[in-house]
Amino acid sequence: MSRDTKSIGIAYRDQFLENAELLNCTITGGTSSGVAVSDGTYASPTITTPTVTGGTLTSSTLTTPTINGVVGGTVTSQTFTALTATTANTTNLVVGTGGTVAIDNAAVAATGNDTTQTATVTKAAGTITTGALTTAANATTAVVLTLTGVAAGDIVHATIAGGTNTTAVYVQSAIATTNTITVTLRNGVNATTALNGTVAFHYTWIK
Repeated sequence: MSRDTKSIGIAYRDQFLENAELLNCTITGGTSSGVAVSDGTYASPTITTPTVTGGTLTSSTLTTPTINGVVGGTVTSQTFTALTATTANTTNLVVGTGGTVAIDNAAVAATGNDTTQTATVTKAAGTITTGALTTAANATTAVVLTLTGVAAGDIVHATIAGGTNTTAVYVQSAIATTNTITVTLRNGVNATTALNGTVAFHYTWIK
């Protein structure tokens, strides 16, 4: 069937379509191979090696597809096997088997003094290690991270991850402002001893 052929009111049932281009059509069930589909409605088909542009895909199984952003369309409840998504934005996030989530991250060293430590980071998550601290008992050290894109109200999680310090220390707060995350470390409330080394903590930034 050429793309110039017009068919009206014709139903194709249980057919095999090879190297076809289907425009503004409705496909229900069936198996299609090597098909370019555009601006149609595809209900529960199994499509092998397709290029899909536009349209609405509902409860279908796509095997080894290249989906060009599903331009102008919606993908709902699909099963993807060996997916190549040319316009998917997953630069900093990987969702693995069983729902595990891996965020692109990096380890960065901060520098400064007992009052303020600073570092520039480029990842949404990471591990920060301060310089050697001698922060007094019940005093705080602010670790200021510069991260482009952060805005006030964003969510930041921070947890102690180690370091050479042996005095009790905890994260008092983690606050997002414009392009900045400020993590405040406090020497333990009941401590009577100053910090005596580096402090490492993990952070995660969520928009």
